[in-house]
Amino acid sequence: MRGLGHATLAGLAGAVAFLFAMAVDLAVLRRRTNDLRLLAGLLPGGARFWPLLGTLMHLANGAALGVLYGRLRRVFPFSGWLAGSLFALAENLALWPIVALLDRVHPEIRAGRLEPFNRPVPFLQEVWRHLAYGLTLGILYDRWQRKEGEPAP
Repeated sequence: MRGLGHATLAGLAGAVAFLFAMAVDLAVLRRRTNDLRLLAGLLPGGARFWPLLGTLMHLANGAALGVLYGRLRRVFPFSGWLAGSLFALAENLALWPIVALLDRVHPEIRAGRLEPFNRPVPFLQEVWRHLAYGLTLGILYDRWQRKEGEPAP
């Protein structure tokens, strides 16, 4: 199960780490910046079932990003934890401009159930969450890709 399977599983594990990081920052900061609600709210009628739909969408996204990371791993000539972190932060920064649009049109934000994300604190929450994803992705992918008996870099 090398390659694609390892990348998919590492992406899923990273997505779970992201959810744990999100649970921590939501509890500590008491902000209405739940990514699951944001994702599910993009689907017609999705807001009603946001815990389930958001989780499924988040896990699928995490797995897909894991596969992309596996394909691009050679571009990041660093140890796994740093390569995964840089990959996840690059993805967050690349997609961040979409947040400005979402803040204006997303039904959950417009209804006040989510606060706007294009602000300093929500941005830092996303950095923290993506670091959790990237660290987990990078460490696990590199560990699982090593051959038996091969030392860690």
